[in-house]
Amino acid sequence: MIGEMAIKPVVTIAPDASVQEAARLMRAKKVGALVVVNARKPVGILTDRDITVDVVAAGNDPAATAVSTVMHRGPRVVREDQGLLDAVKIFSSTGVRRLPVVNRAGALKGIIALDDVLMLLGEEMGHVSTALSRSLGRRSAA
Repeated sequence: MIGEMAIKPVVTIAPDASVQEAARLMRAKKVGALVVVNARKPVGILTDRDITVDVVAAGNDPAATAVSTVMHRGPRVVREDQGLLDAVKIFSSTGVRRLPVVNRAGALKGIIALDDVLMLLGEEMGHVSTALSRSLGRRSAA
């Protein structure tokens, strides 16, 4: 289940916080994205790229710009009781790189990144390859 793989706790921020606060939080927590929450439910995602492109490069003042004005609204989510393949389908159909993990009520429980899924799938493919090699080795010895 995705809930077992999700990174917890998630670094979050309120929609009315400033982009400057968000950038400082990202730096302090060493993360590239924040889940924007309202009443424990994800309402957006803000990435370091959003800050760079939509605020700094656009000439906007990070201290005077609210997170809600540059965040990606209505983020795709995956429920904690869904499987890995459900998350893979969402990643592949949407092109997002991070998925907030929520419970049945929609409250934030964690986050999963595409990179984490790819690493896990790579490890699993290694196990499959080893098992297949052993199986083929037994067949040729018989």
